[in-house]
Amino acid sequence: MATQQNERLTRRGLLRRAGALAVAVPAVSALLAACGGGGGGGGGTSGGGGGKITIEMSEYKFNPATITVSPGASVTVTLKNVGTLQHDYHIDGINQTSPMVDPGKSVDWTFTAPSQAGTYDTWCTVPGHKELGMVGKLEVK
Repeated sequence: MATQQNERLTRRGLLRRAGALAVAVPAVSALLAACGGGGGGGGGTSGGGGGKITIEMSEYKFNPATITVSPGASVTVTLKNVGTLQHDYHIDGINQTSPMVDPGKSVDWTFTAPSQAGTYDTWCTVPGHKELGMVGKLEVK
């Protein structure tokens, strides 16, 4: 008799767990979808419409290399220097350059995006860094 009762409790417990799991999985999936979790990395980051932009700087690249913003938007970028040398971020065409960022440090930098749609070249102004490939793009659309 005790064996039959334990067997029923085990089955009942399994059914309860399965029911709880059936409810939890869709709820967690919906939460992740709403928060934007789980997306893969792409070549660019959007911002200027309230989106957060972080650019990692190292020898001799920006990650992401391309960012996309809205025309005329006030854009705040977190420049995170993960390299071992100082770096900055210059936007051609609007002649704006961020402050220099020391290794291991981050700087929040705000600029106004060009009002004209287009693609603008970006680069690090430290001598030699641009020539070594520390370049990127600012897409305004």
